[in-house]
Amino acid sequence: MARGSRRHGTGRQGDAAGGRGGGVQWEEHPLYGPIPYRRSPIGYDPAFRPNLPPGAIRGDPSRQVKFCPHCRPPKYFYVDQELRCRNCGTTFSWPAEQQRHWYEVLQLSVAGKPPALCPDCRRERRTARAIGRRLARAADGVRENPDDVDALVEFAAAMAEHGRKLGSGDLARGVAAARKAARLDPSAVAAHFWEAACHEAAGRAERAADCYRRFAHEARTRKTLSVRKLLKQAHLRLAELNGPAEHP
Repeated sequence: MARGSRRHGTGRQGDAAGGRGGGVQWEEHPLYGPIPYRRSPIGYDPAFRPNLPPGAIRGDPSRQVKFCPHCRPPKYFYVDQELRCRNCGTTFSWPAEQQRHWYEVLQLSVAGKPPALCPDCRRERRTARAIGRRLARAADGVRENPDDVDALVEFAAAMAEHGRKLGSGDLARGVAAARKAARLDPSAVAAHFWEAACHEAAGRAERAADCYRRFAHEARTRKTLSVRKLLKQAHLRLAELNGPAEHP
């Protein structure tokens, strides 16, 4: 905060440290109003308690960290803020309760900037990072165990998710991993599902439908929960791709 004009004083109503020591200067803050500052180790007094406006939540400066008391005041209270998303341009509200959680529970730096992204864009970014981490772990697994069927199937699944949700990725590698898994272990029927998903993410609808049909045919007698869930998804994807599914 750019410091405004100051005037000397000895305290004011509501100032918990108003009569303590000397050299108090009052500074006009755009949110808190007049606040006391001392040219001493105290700086902006953490014990000061300004009047709360309607809807505000009282802050606890003793729980706030990583700020210089001579550079900016603590968060004496929080009010809802209207912000604009840097990514999509949407105006969104940053609730006072969430601000207190950031600064006093998570103890993020009080000197830090408010969120630059709206909740939807933050959620999308977290999802993208999680998908990227999954693919990186799956790639490591294949590098360490290139003939491990489970590792190959997981890599194909991670690549399909990356392609479907993020629109990128080496989907040909995902297809190759799924096919290799099926060759190494013909009972690994999930490999056909993830080959289909990679084809679909790459825009190859006909190949995807063929693989979904093959999976549905080979999985129709399987009883494991994971395969039954994939079988349900395969029927849904076949219906979306306008390919007739073979129901068990």
